[in-house]
Amino acid sequence: MFRRGVMRQDSAVAGAVRLLILPLTALALVPVMLTELHVFSLHDLVGSAIPDTIFLEHAAEGLVRGHLPYGADFLTKPDRQLVFVYPPLSLLLAIPPLLAGSFYSFGFAVELLVFLGLGLWLLHRACQHVGLPFPVALAAGLLLVAMGPVVVTRLDGLQGLALAGAALALRSRRMALAVALVTLAVLVKETVVVALLPVVVWAIWPRGAQTWRQGLGRRLGAVALGLTPALLVVAAFAVWSRGNVFAAASTSLHRGVEIESLPATISYLLSPIFKLTSYSGSLGSQQVSGSQVGLVAAVVAVIGVVALVWGSVHFAREGRRPATTVAFALAVGLATTPVLSPQYLLALVPVLALAAGSESGRARSWLLLAACLAMALLTQAEFPYLFGSVAKLDPVGTTIVALRNLLLIVITLSLARAPAAPSAEVAGGEMHQPVVSGLA
Repeated sequence: MFRRGVMRQDSAVAGAVRLLILPLTALALVPVMLTELHVFSLHDLVGSAIPDTIFLEHAAEGLVRGHLPYGADFLTKPDRQLVFVYPPLSLLLAIPPLLAGSFYSFGFAVELLVFLGLGLWLLHRACQHVGLPFPVALAAGLLLVAMGPVVVTRLDGLQGLALAGAALALRSRRMALAVALVTLAVLVKETVVVALLPVVVWAIWPRGAQTWRQGLGRRLGAVALGLTPALLVVAAFAVWSRGNVFAAASTSLHRGVEIESLPATISYLLSPIFKLTSYSGSLGSQQVSGSQVGLVAAVVAVIGVVALVWGSVHFAREGRRPATTVAFALAVGLATTPVLSPQYLLALVPVLALAAGSESGRARSWLLLAACLAMALLTQAEFPYLFGSVAKLDPVGTTIVALRNLLLIVITLSLARAPAAPSAEVAGGEMHQPVVSGLA
């Protein structure tokens, strides 16, 4: 009975995904591809999704021309006066699309499609290897394209697939691999650094009847081994850039409260009492200003830190639901950060699909997937299509952002709750699915 119930659930999910994936893929790719091929002007339709790729193009050109990485005048004109703030792996990923010449943005989109396709295939094979019948990769692919044009104009989707791989590595007790995947994802973009804490805590937490001292050296050694690839990349770029890579990284720390963040939404709801205005920040993001903004952002950030630490310890002590562990950390980070751009959500959706498909009961699985799909579609609506309304603090744009942020809170709280039944348990170094999994 259990097996038939799980198979019916999996086939129902697969059927729903197959029904939606083609129209949502067309919605995400066709407008941006036509824009990148210059069929539309840069400012038409999805033009606001393109400038980041042009920024990466100027960095890649600077690198191949021999400019000092992350140094003054590193980027080529007209961005020469700007600081390149992305981590080293983003810079390296920006180089291959130069082969497309004047169609750099199109080449960048093709590169992302290739890597995303490869990543989804690897995720599918990894799920097969650990015996997960749920169509995780198919669901992750749907949620990624539901985010719209950002899926092929930003690198965050690659981070999401790496983090899903890290959760699967935790599931199989391959701690060094899990830490390596998370740290390499951070070197694509530092926005996912919140996932490092729960993974490290999980890796060093004693299992079963172990005391903290038993095997601690081996566990710490696995963490150190996992950190090694990222440390080597950072060291190489530190030498190559003459230390400028660290100065560039610190630039991202001096950012205000972005208009799409939860603190901005709360500040907007308080605007009948406290005046709220929007402006363009130094790094091109739309930010909000008002007497209430700083306090709201600080309170939300404190809540986020407490939730992140609690979740890291709680899930590690529990010793199961590794995908939920990583997804919860990412969701908390996104819900409480003062800097939230739409593409950041791409990093959440693959590991959320994994958590829904492997560590949740049937009802919660559908709730997580439906909430994530709605969140992705609302994000696509507000960026790029209605971003002008968002930037002006118009009711239409701010309402869509508020609904999206509400769904993010719902997802976060759902991940934090204990499951209705045990999910995955550690046994003999592997995570096994108990007979009650899949029932709600």
